[in-house]
Amino acid sequence: MSRFAMAALAILIGLPLPLCAQPNDPGQTIARWRTANATCRDPAAPALEAVGACEQRDRYSKLLTLMNHCYGPFPGSNEPAWTPCDPARMAQAMALARTTARFQRRNGVLVLPASLNVNTEAFFVVDSGASKVQLPQEVVDELRRKGTLSQDDFLRENTFVVADGRKVAQKVIRLRSIGIGDRSMENILATVGAPHSQALLGQSLLQRLNWWKIDNIRNALELEFAPPP
Repeated sequence: MSRFAMAALAILIGLPLPLCAQPNDPGQTIARWRTANATCRDPAAPALEAVGACEQRDRYSKLLTLMNHCYGPFPGSNEPAWTPCDPARMAQAMALARTTARFQRRNGVLVLPASLNVNTEAFFVVDSGASKVQLPQEVVDELRRKGTLSQDDFLRENTFVVADGRKVAQKVIRLRSIGIGDRSMENILATVGAPHSQALLGQSLLQRLNWWKIDNIRNALELEFAPPP
Protein backbone atom coordinates (compact mmCIF):
# COMPACT_ATOMS: atom_id res chain seq x y z
CA MET A 1 0.00 0.00 0.00
CA SER A 2 1.42 3.42 -0.94
CA ARG A 3 1.91 6.11 1.69
CA PHE A 4 -0.89 8.12 0.05
CA ALA A 5 -3.24 5.17 0.38
CA MET A 6 -2.14 4.76 4.01
CA ALA A 7 -2.84 8.46 4.58
CA ALA A 8 -6.31 8.11 3.08
CA LEU A 9 -6.97 5.04 5.22
CA ALA A 10 -6.09 7.11 8.28
CA ILE A 11 -8.62 9.71 7.14
CA LEU A 12 -11.26 7.02 6.64
CA ILE A 13 -10.93 5.75 10.19
CA GLY A 14 -10.47 9.20 11.73
CA LEU A 15 -6.80 9.12 12.75
CA PRO A 16 -4.71 12.32 12.70
CA LEU A 17 -2.06 12.49 9.99
CA PRO A 18 1.54 13.29 10.97
CA LEU A 19 3.40 16.10 9.27
CA CYS A 20 6.29 14.59 7.35
CA ALA A 21 8.49 17.67 6.98
CA GLN A 22 9.85 20.17 9.47
CA PRO A 23 8.81 23.85 9.28
CA ASN A 24 12.47 24.86 8.77
CA ASP A 25 12.93 22.76 5.63
CA PRO A 26 11.06 24.42 2.73
CA GLY A 27 13.01 22.57 0.03
CA GLN A 28 11.99 19.14 1.30
CA THR A 29 8.43 20.29 1.88
CA ILE A 30 8.17 21.68 -1.68
CA ALA A 31 9.46 18.39 -3.11
CA ARG A 32 6.88 16.42 -1.13
CA TRP A 33 4.16 18.90 -2.10
CA ARG A 34 4.98 18.34 -5.79
CA THR A 35 4.81 14.56 -5.42
CA ALA A 36 1.49 14.74 -3.58
CA ASN A 37 0.05 17.27 -6.04
CA ALA A 38 0.93 15.06 -9.01
CA THR A 39 -0.94 12.09 -7.52
CA CYS A 40 -3.82 14.28 -6.33
CA ARG A 41 -4.38 15.59 -9.86
CA ASP A 42 -3.77 12.32 -11.71
CA PRO A 43 -7.16 11.16 -13.08
CA ALA A 44 -5.81 7.61 -13.31
CA ALA A 45 -4.81 7.42 -9.63
CA PRO A 46 -6.91 5.01 -7.53
CA ALA A 47 -9.54 6.83 -5.48
CA LEU A 48 -7.97 6.06 -2.10
CA GLU A 49 -4.51 7.21 -3.21
CA ALA A 50 -5.89 10.39 -4.80
CA VAL A 51 -7.73 11.32 -1.59
CA GLY A 52 -4.65 10.69 0.56
CA ALA A 53 -2.42 12.68 -1.80
CA CYS A 54 -4.77 15.68 -1.83
CA GLU A 55 -4.95 15.64 1.97
CA GLN A 56 -1.16 15.55 2.24
CA ARG A 57 -0.71 18.25 -0.41
CA ASP A 58 -2.98 20.65 1.45
CA ARG A 59 -1.10 20.02 4.71
CA TYR A 60 2.18 20.83 2.96
CA SER A 61 0.59 24.00 1.56
CA LYS A 62 -0.20 25.16 5.08
CA LEU A 63 3.37 24.42 6.21
CA LEU A 64 4.82 26.37 3.29
CA THR A 65 2.57 29.33 4.07
CA LEU A 66 3.93 29.29 7.63
CA MET A 67 7.42 29.38 6.07
CA ASN A 68 6.47 32.60 4.21
CA HIS A 69 6.29 30.89 0.83
CA CYS A 70 3.71 31.80 -1.84
CA TYR A 71 2.42 29.72 -4.72
CA GLY A 72 2.09 31.35 -8.15
CA PRO A 73 4.08 32.79 -11.06
CA PHE A 74 7.25 34.57 -9.97
CA PRO A 75 9.24 37.27 -11.83
CA GLY A 76 10.77 35.92 -15.03
CA SER A 77 8.52 32.84 -15.25
CA ASN A 78 4.96 32.04 -16.26
CA GLU A 79 5.00 28.71 -14.46
CA PRO A 80 3.52 28.71 -10.93
CA ALA A 81 5.82 27.52 -8.15
CA TRP A 82 6.46 27.90 -4.44
CA THR A 83 8.88 30.76 -3.74
CA PRO A 84 9.73 32.94 -0.72
CA CYS A 85 7.52 36.00 -0.67
CA ASP A 86 7.28 39.34 1.09
CA PRO A 87 4.25 40.38 3.17
CA ALA A 88 2.61 42.25 0.29
CA ARG A 89 2.78 39.25 -2.05
CA MET A 90 1.64 36.92 0.74
CA ALA A 91 -1.45 39.10 1.32
CA GLN A 92 -2.18 39.09 -2.43
CA ALA A 93 -1.82 35.29 -2.67
CA MET A 94 -4.15 34.79 0.29
CA ALA A 95 -6.74 37.15 -1.17
CA LEU A 96 -6.73 35.18 -4.43
CA ALA A 97 -7.30 31.94 -2.49
CA ARG A 98 -10.49 33.23 -0.85
CA THR A 99 -14.10 32.96 -1.90
CA THR A 100 -17.46 33.84 -0.38
CA ALA A 101 -20.66 31.82 -0.81
CA ARG A 102 -24.03 33.09 0.40
CA PHE A 103 -26.40 30.90 2.33
CA GLN A 104 -29.92 30.25 1.09
CA ARG A 105 -32.99 29.47 3.18
CA ARG A 106 -34.67 26.17 2.31
CA ASN A 107 -37.46 24.73 4.46
CA GLY A 108 -36.55 27.15 7.23
CA VAL A 109 -32.86 26.09 7.30
CA LEU A 110 -29.84 28.10 6.11
CA VAL A 111 -27.98 25.97 3.58
CA LEU A 112 -24.98 26.45 1.32
CA PRO A 113 -25.26 25.63 -2.40
CA ALA A 114 -22.38 23.61 -3.86
CA SER A 115 -21.68 21.73 -7.09
CA LEU A 116 -20.63 18.08 -6.93
CA ASN A 117 -18.46 16.54 -9.65
CA VAL A 118 -19.15 19.69 -11.71
CA ASN A 119 -22.74 19.06 -12.82
CA THR A 120 -24.83 18.19 -9.72
CA GLU A 121 -26.07 20.72 -7.17
CA ALA A 122 -26.67 20.03 -3.48
CA PHE A 123 -27.51 22.24 -0.50
CA PHE A 124 -25.40 21.72 2.62
CA VAL A 125 -25.62 22.55 6.29
CA VAL A 126 -22.13 23.48 7.53
CA ASP A 127 -21.40 20.99 10.31
CA SER A 128 -17.94 21.18 11.87
CA GLY A 129 -18.91 18.29 14.17
CA ALA A 130 -19.32 15.89 11.23
CA SER A 131 -16.14 13.99 10.43
CA LYS A 132 -16.96 13.83 6.72
CA VAL A 133 -19.13 15.39 4.07
CA GLN A 134 -22.47 13.58 3.97
CA LEU A 135 -24.79 13.21 0.97
CA PRO A 136 -28.36 11.91 0.96
CA GLN A 137 -28.90 8.73 -1.05
CA GLU A 138 -30.85 10.49 -3.83
CA VAL A 139 -27.93 12.85 -4.56
CA VAL A 140 -25.58 9.87 -4.86
CA ASP A 141 -28.09 8.21 -7.20
CA GLU A 142 -28.17 11.36 -9.33
CA LEU A 143 -24.37 11.42 -9.56
CA ARG A 144 -24.42 7.81 -10.76
CA ARG A 145 -27.14 8.52 -13.34
CA LYS A 146 -25.08 11.38 -14.73
CA GLY A 147 -22.01 9.15 -14.98
CA THR A 148 -19.83 11.26 -12.66
CA LEU A 149 -19.71 8.69 -9.85
CA SER A 150 -18.45 5.20 -10.70
CA GLN A 151 -18.09 1.98 -8.78
CA ASP A 152 -14.39 2.79 -8.36
CA ASP A 153 -15.42 5.79 -6.24
CA PHE A 154 -17.08 3.54 -3.62
CA LEU A 155 -14.44 2.78 -1.00
CA ARG A 156 -15.88 0.88 1.98
CA GLU A 157 -18.48 0.99 4.74
CA ASN A 158 -17.87 2.70 8.07
CA THR A 159 -19.86 2.23 11.27
CA PHE A 160 -20.73 5.43 13.14
CA VAL A 161 -22.25 5.94 16.59
CA VAL A 162 -24.95 8.64 16.46
CA ALA A 163 -26.06 10.94 19.28
CA ASP A 164 -28.62 8.51 20.71
CA GLY A 165 -26.08 5.67 20.86
CA ARG A 166 -27.25 3.76 17.79
CA LYS A 167 -24.65 2.30 15.41
CA VAL A 168 -25.21 3.22 11.76
CA ALA A 169 -23.34 1.72 8.77
CA GLN A 170 -22.67 4.17 5.95
CA LYS A 171 -20.93 3.77 2.63
CA VAL A 172 -17.87 5.96 2.08
CA ILE A 173 -17.27 7.41 -1.39
CA ARG A 174 -14.78 9.65 -3.16
CA LEU A 175 -16.22 12.86 -4.61
CA ARG A 176 -14.05 14.07 -7.47
CA SER A 177 -14.83 17.72 -6.74
CA ILE A 178 -16.93 20.07 -4.63
CA GLY A 179 -17.36 23.60 -5.93
CA ILE A 180 -18.18 26.42 -3.52
CA GLY A 181 -18.42 30.01 -4.68
CA ASP A 182 -15.85 30.41 -7.45
CA ARG A 183 -13.44 27.78 -6.10
CA SER A 184 -13.39 24.00 -5.97
CA MET A 185 -11.65 21.20 -4.09
CA GLU A 186 -10.86 17.80 -5.54
CA ASN A 187 -10.95 14.26 -4.13
CA ILE A 188 -13.01 14.56 -0.94
CA LEU A 189 -14.31 11.71 1.21
CA ALA A 190 -18.08 11.63 1.75
CA THR A 191 -20.54 9.29 3.41
CA VAL A 192 -23.88 8.22 1.95
CA GLY A 193 -26.80 9.11 4.21
CA ALA A 194 -30.39 7.91 4.23
CA PRO A 195 -32.86 9.07 1.55
CA HIS A 196 -33.98 12.68 2.12
CA SER A 197 -31.41 13.17 4.88
CA GLN A 198 -29.61 16.50 5.20
CA ALA A 199 -26.42 17.07 3.22
CA LEU A 200 -23.62 18.04 5.62
CA LEU A 201 -20.41 19.91 4.91
CA GLY A 202 -18.06 18.19 7.35
CA GLN A 203 -14.40 17.99 8.27
CA SER A 204 -13.24 15.95 5.24
CA LEU A 205 -13.54 19.28 3.39
CA LEU A 206 -13.32 21.89 6.16
CA GLN A 207 -9.99 20.66 7.59
CA ARG A 208 -8.33 20.99 4.19
CA LEU A 209 -9.08 24.72 4.03
CA ASN A 210 -6.64 27.29 5.38
CA TRP A 211 -9.57 28.75 7.33
CA TRP A 212 -13.30 29.34 7.13
CA LYS A 213 -15.79 31.51 8.97
CA ILE A 214 -19.49 32.30 8.95
CA ASP A 215 -20.46 35.92 8.29
CA ASN A 216 -23.72 36.42 10.18
CA ILE A 217 -24.17 39.93 8.79
CA ARG A 218 -24.15 38.90 5.13
CA ASN A 219 -25.40 35.32 5.76
CA ALA A 220 -22.37 33.95 3.96
CA LEU A 221 -19.50 31.49 4.37
CA GLU A 222 -15.99 32.81 3.78
CA LEU A 223 -13.27 30.30 2.87
CA GLU A 224 -9.59 30.34 2.07
CA PHE A 225 -8.43 27.36 0.00
CA ALA A 226 -4.94 25.93 0.06
CA PRO A 227 -2.99 26.32 -3.25
CA PRO A 228 -3.09 25.59 -6.08
CA PRO A 229 -6.19 27.47 -7.25
